[in-house]
Amino acid sequence: MRKSSAAPNFSRRRLLGTTAAGVAATSLAACATSGGDEDTEAVTVGDDAENPFGVDGSAPLDVVIFDGGFGDEYAVQHQEMYRSAFPDAEIAHLATQAIAETQQTRFAQGEPCDVLDNSGAQQIPMDALVSDGELAELTPLLDAPSYDDPNVTVRETLRDGVLDAGTFNGKVYAMNYVFSAWTIWYDAALFADKGWTPPTTWDEMLALCPDIQAEGIAPWTYAGQHPVYLYDMFLMLAGRHGGVEILKAIDHLEPHAWHQDSVVAAAEAMYGLWEAGYILEGTPGIDHIQSQTAFNDHEAAFIPVGSWLPNEQKGIAPEGFEYAPMGVPHLEGSVQPGLISAGGEEPFVVPEKAANKPGAYEYLRIMLSKQGSQIFGDTVQAATIVKGVELDNLAAQLTDELVSNPDDLFQPRFRFWYTKMDEEVRPALGGLMAGEIDPEQFVDRMQNVADETAEDDGVEKFTHES
Repeated sequence: MRKSSAAPNFSRRRLLGTTAAGVAATSLAACATSGGDEDTEAVTVGDDAENPFGVDGSAPLDVVIFDGGFGDEYAVQHQEMYRSAFPDAEIAHLATQAIAETQQTRFAQGEPCDVLDNSGAQQIPMDALVSDGELAELTPLLDAPSYDDPNVTVRETLRDGVLDAGTFNGKVYAMNYVFSAWTIWYDAALFADKGWTPPTTWDEMLALCPDIQAEGIAPWTYAGQHPVYLYDMFLMLAGRHGGVEILKAIDHLEPHAWHQDSVVAAAEAMYGLWEAGYILEGTPGIDHIQSQTAFNDHEAAFIPVGSWLPNEQKGIAPEGFEYAPMGVPHLEGSVQPGLISAGGEEPFVVPEKAANKPGAYEYLRIMLSKQGSQIFGDTVQAATIVKGVELDNLAAQLTDELVSNPDDLFQPRFRFWYTKMDEEVRPALGGLMAGEIDPEQFVDRMQNVADETAEDDGVEKFTHES
């Protein structure tokens, strides 16, 4: 499952204290060396449109892929494309869910891989990687001629807004490869059979819940052990009510941002699901697999998950199950009811000390070709960040409809910018939905950690570009 549970707080200053078990795991994964603490040379864009980064065709390439909801089949095919261009290059391929465990020590030792899909439960915090200078800036990739048309840059082939998630204070350090959306999922076949209309407002959803319960089905479930799955549902509920500026205030650590009326209203609404008994019994204690199994088995009607869900379930989905996404039902009086958490996700990065940085940039350029993007989209049933790639999968098409208005796309960033806040929002949301803390306690708890973060001069601060 692609999930983003709290990862170890990463810093070069702390990496050398990695446990012996972590060192053992990473030593098995290490394939390339980068010359210790010496920085590699900057990569520039040359005149050869077919090899703009001057790749040495005999140099090995070391690729590490997060083997989660999207698997790694698409990456194997991308590597075949790279190997076709550079047949003498050896490619080391590691597919793993243990990103921090296998890669953290490699960064500390100055021997990182060349391309890293830094995702999942053990994602190495991006804020620390950027602040510690561990990542190469991706401007050369974006300014290079695209793989398909030398008269069009890579940047020009990308959908609007997809670089935002990987941008830190104006510089792009991560290429988020999936055009993803966090939505609420339901079984369209079940709803059609029961005559239920997917709700667009919170009140409509609450009115439908008793009908759902009358069929012996709980209205809601979620991954209780990983309450980060509630993160975008909660924030979109607040943002739809008060507008996107509500969420930017949170990201920018503004005073009292968590006490804004729309944020409080969202907390009260989420808490109300628990108060009304609309959450599947035992949900706070189950993981992502158990919650999705319950959803598949019609034990619950709604589940908040990202747009990788249909791909992840394609081998185990019940016959006739129709995964359909919808936006978070908005509260009465919402000023931006179409707001959705969508944009680039699944961050691919190039370490600053990568042994084959030109090859890494070229590998990403191949991924961003039409063929590379089509391979990904068809393999994982998800929308890509490259323009003009159309998919036959119905769930991907429905997601595309939800994200059709660029003015309504926004990805809250504090969880990725500030590790301490990320580590706090997970248990706080879990406690709110389990009835362990009330809305007032929740917003106070988050405001306190936000204030501590804002006042900490040792934490680099980030802002949205607009």
